[in-house]
Amino acid sequence: MKKALKVVSLILVLCMMFSMAACAPKTTDTTTPEQKEEPKQEVNITPMKAGEYVVDVTGMHPMKVKVTLSEKAIEAVEVVSQSETQGVSDAALKEIPTKIVEKQSIGIDVVTGATRTSSAIIEAATKAIEMAGGVVAEFDIAEAAAETADDARPPMGTKDLPSTWDMTYDVVVIGGGFAGLSAAYNASTQGASTLLIDKMPVLGGNSQINGGVYASYTSKIADELYTKLGLQPDTAEKHIEDTIKGGDYMGDVKLVKNFVYGSPVMLNMLLDNGLQVRESITRPGGHYGYRTYTTINGIGADIVAVQKKMLEKTSTEVMLNTKMTQIYRETTGEQRVIGIKIETKDGVKNVKAEKGVILTTGGFSGNVEMRSKHVPALTADLPTTNHVGATGEGIIMAQEVGANTTQMSYIQLYPFANPNNGVLDAYAVIPFSGPSSGIVYVDVNGKRYVNEGERRDVCSRAAQESGGFPTFSIFGQDIVDKAGFITESQLQSGMEAERIFKADTLEELAEIINAHQYKEKSINMSGETLKATIDTHNGYIDAGKDPDFGKVIDKGVMLKTDKGPYYAIPQWPSVHHTMGGLTITERTEVQDIWGKVIPGLYAAGEVTGGVHGTNRLGSNAIPDAMVHGYIAGEVAVTGNVPDFVK
Repeated sequence: MKKALKVVSLILVLCMMFSMAACAPKTTDTTTPEQKEEPKQEVNITPMKAGEYVVDVTGMHPMKVKVTLSEKAIEAVEVVSQSETQGVSDAALKEIPTKIVEKQSIGIDVVTGATRTSSAIIEAATKAIEMAGGVVAEFDIAEAAAETADDARPPMGTKDLPSTWDMTYDVVVIGGGFAGLSAAYNASTQGASTLLIDKMPVLGGNSQINGGVYASYTSKIADELYTKLGLQPDTAEKHIEDTIKGGDYMGDVKLVKNFVYGSPVMLNMLLDNGLQVRESITRPGGHYGYRTYTTINGIGADIVAVQKKMLEKTSTEVMLNTKMTQIYRETTGEQRVIGIKIETKDGVKNVKAEKGVILTTGGFSGNVEMRSKHVPALTADLPTTNHVGATGEGIIMAQEVGANTTQMSYIQLYPFANPNNGVLDAYAVIPFSGPSSGIVYVDVNGKRYVNEGERRDVCSRAAQESGGFPTFSIFGQDIVDKAGFITESQLQSGMEAERIFKADTLEELAEIINAHQYKEKSINMSGETLKATIDTHNGYIDAGKDPDFGKVIDKGVMLKTDKGPYYAIPQWPSVHHTMGGLTITERTEVQDIWGKVIPGLYAAGEVTGGVHGTNRLGSNAIPDAMVHGYIAGEVAVTGNVPDFVK
């Protein structure tokens, strides 16, 4: 009986096991979903003639690409020879050949920032397939792009682009000052068809009325002048250091190096083309090296005239009274800037730029609404040294297509402008050039109020806080005769215009100062106080030390004001230079709000920001504009930077 029960129990256990097995889900594949591969799409490839095909193509420069084909595949792609821009094209040269073979496709995406190099390699593979008798369409499989955060953002460009163009050029430059003239000259010299437009009736803009002072750590005439004037030669490193420090370390070092290393290149080019400068190299406020040259007439028009003559030797087309009203940027593909809309006397026209648009439209000191938006204190009550066209719309139009800006609230006052109208005339440059030679700044009481060798922002603030209006620069005949930065004709015309006062004694000079009105206001300077101030300063020069304000005194260079006749120039701060503007790379490429380069858009000069930081040292403006304009012209055409770029 027990045996029968055991058999029955065994049968029941077996039944339960079979039952559980029957109820369990069936598993026929033990691989995880991650291990599974999507079935590859079958592509019928037309047989090709196998072999190696060496194809000549052009990226930024000519290159040879070897493509190895089997009957039905791209076996290898190799760039045999090339002279593309190092650092710019490296990624494309490495990645594109690999991708073509990996994907078996010529429909791959180009490498951002190296479009021409990428496209040339893809073109070589395409031509090789054609040469082998293959069907290109069979290898034109679009690369599936990984979805990124950018995909969810609206494109930063122009909704409706022109279907036709009224004019087409390789390069279009907007703005005819130092930067624009330099950019157009170099672009044209590099072989590009170039258009330069300016909304004003003449070229020059603010550059025409600039003070004609140019900072360069050396030049072709530097050695002779340093020896003749008994000055210590300057260095690039010191110029860079002073500029960075002068902007409170807020300037972009790469951009500062650009214009410092490029400054002698541009100056020598100007000298070779007829620019005349005075027999002096000065050390203005904020500079601690003798590096500032002054043009023969002490005005930027001297340089503009030379630049215009240089431009006339090129094929550049110039259109004046022509206003840019819009920048055109694609919303697909590279989202490239492809041209601009302009207003001319003949109506509105669309201008295509095949290689690039270069903005050199200047700053916005003349736009009260725009400047006071960033610095509320800069109201209409403050005059400006700028011309009427300095209104900043180039910045705004670039922002419309996604451009970023930087440091817009850094706006500089010029401390020595004409107090009656705010103009930076030829006489307002004398106080700027004079600190290292011994010029003294005094307030309405005849007392010094600042270290004359200080930066412009410090001098402006000190004047505004001096307790009166205006202030004055005082100097004697020795400075006129020996310093080299004041000409006799400049002195005479200044006295005729009553911008420079002259007297045989300091007491008489105070009387003449008091006899004039400044914005219909009179002052009462004490002649005795003025004389005491100058006598004290003369003693500091003898001692080589300024205990009152800590001014650097170079003995043997700084001159005393102890011989008549004596001179005075009234002065007062005026809105002068906007340090902020469009954000650019060291290649002058404009960046968007995400820090990416906007293809085809470049900028140089006062329209840009980040070069000078919080404060621009005087005489750095011209080399900044000219050098970066020159870089922009070259990069737009060739993709390369000039040799002086470190």
